[in-house]
Amino acid sequence: MKILSQDRFEAACSFVRNHARPVDREYYAFWKGNGDKESVLKELEEFRNKDGGFGNNLEPDFRLKESSPMATSVAFQYMSQLDLDSDHPFVKDGLHYLRSTYQVDKQSWQAVPHSVNSVPHAPWWKVTEGEVTYSANPDAEIVGYFLHYGSNYPITSKSLAKVMNHLDSLNEYEIHEVQCYLRLAQLAGGEINKKIHEKIKQKLPYIIDRPEKWDHYGVQPVVLVESDQSPFAKELNQELQVNLDYLIQKQLSNGSWEPSWSWGQYEDSWEGAKKEWQGFLTVQNLITLSKFGRIES
Repeated sequence: MKILSQDRFEAACSFVRNHARPVDREYYAFWKGNGDKESVLKELEEFRNKDGGFGNNLEPDFRLKESSPMATSVAFQYMSQLDLDSDHPFVKDGLHYLRSTYQVDKQSWQAVPHSVNSVPHAPWWKVTEGEVTYSANPDAEIVGYFLHYGSNYPITSKSLAKVMNHLDSLNEYEIHEVQCYLRLAQLAGGEINKKIHEKIKQKLPYIIDRPEKWDHYGVQPVVLVESDQSPFAKELNQELQVNLDYLIQKQLSNGSWEPSWSWGQYEDSWEGAKKEWQGFLTVQNLITLSKFGRIES
């Protein structure tokens, strides 16, 4: 079993201090108990727009200043970790933005607006006219925030029905959809939580990729198992231990971890996005390794 040495841990922390985005740096300080939620919110506000939504490259893979449901869902990921109350302006205004961008005719959100095509972006974020394929990314997660913060609007029940029906119809489980369903499960609790976990548990062998694929955007166990208290920790324990060894092995000499994907276009913009991902991934990997006792004390 590999352990991240104290020297390598310090190298990672140094990278976060010097190169991570302020919002990720402050979130890591908050998580460690060395910071406060107000400092995180101050940095998160840099990505917030007047319409209550979030944009401004918060999701690094599309360089869009205007708000989008996708970027706003990312902002809510930070907010939920900070345990904000439902009356916090970020929450209230964020939910208002999401209500205003809900497509009643499709009973869904469009993850990113068409204007994303005019800015540097990863190819998977290109918006194609007339595209009819439905994805629960980010719909399932967004519904979870409406339920969690007690916003009982008509769109909540309609959207919940749609995402749960979609889950029932799935034959292939795309990892980003799975992550959104798991966030919905955690936010909603109760029967929704139980149903989602039961469905995903049945498909675990088909969702997780083998180690030889992890270098090429393969699905790793840590994506589904955040701690030993996670619902799939027992089922994926063996694969998880291999994955934690892999994470330690993949740390770069500068202390960071880098994304396993690239855009293949807009190379100058990708370099900036890649650095932002490095900071984010380094924070997430430090938290993961800490939760599993894989950092030298």
